[in-house]
Amino acid sequence: MWQRWWEEHGRGFLMLGVAQDAQGARRVAPVVREREVGFPVLVDPASTLAAALEFQVVPTGIFVDDGRIAYRHPDDFDVGDPRVRAALDAFLRGESVPAPVREERMSAAALERFAAGAAAHARGDDAAALSLWREALEIDPDNFLVRSQIWALEHPERFWPVVDREWQEQQLMREGYEGALP
Repeated sequence: MWQRWWEEHGRGFLMLGVAQDAQGARRVAPVVREREVGFPVLVDPASTLAAALEFQVVPTGIFVDDGRIAYRHPDDFDVGDPRVRAALDAFLRGESVPAPVREERMSAAALERFAAGAAAHARGDDAAALSLWREALEIDPDNFLVRSQIWALEHPERFWPVVDREWQEQQLMREGYEGALP
C-alpha cells in the first residue's frame, strides 16, 4: 500500500522503510521483492535506529526535513488512515503538521539486552536470543517490538509471508498485556 501511495505522489520525496527484524535480511528481502517495494528498506536487526529515534512501537512514521524530525506518528502508521494521509499531504506541501508526539523511549537496559539478543540470533544461538529478549521484556513489559521478535522466532508462520495481526492481538491478551493494542 505504501508503494502505491509513493508512486501516486510521483516519488517526489525520499521514502525509507525500516524493517526491525532480528531475523535479518533473509526474512525481509523476500517480502520486499514480493511486494515490489521500490523505495529503500533498511534492515535494523538490533533496533539501533529505534534507539536513535526513540521509538518502540512499529509501524512508526517519522517525517524529516532539513535534518530535523518535523513530525512523528507513533502508532499504526498506516497510509490507509485518512489522518496519516492528511499529515503526509500537508508535509509534502510544505505546510506545518502537528508537533511531534513523544512516545515512551525503550529503557537502556532493555535495549542493551535486545541488541545482545539480536547478536545471539545472528550467530545462530536462538536459545540465548530468546533468553535475552525475555529479560528485555521483563524490564520493559509494554514493549511490543521486543515481544514481537520473541513471537517471530517462536511462531514464524504468524509473521511470514504475512503478519497475522489478529493472532498478535489475541496473543497480547493471552499474555495479560494491559496496554493499548499496537
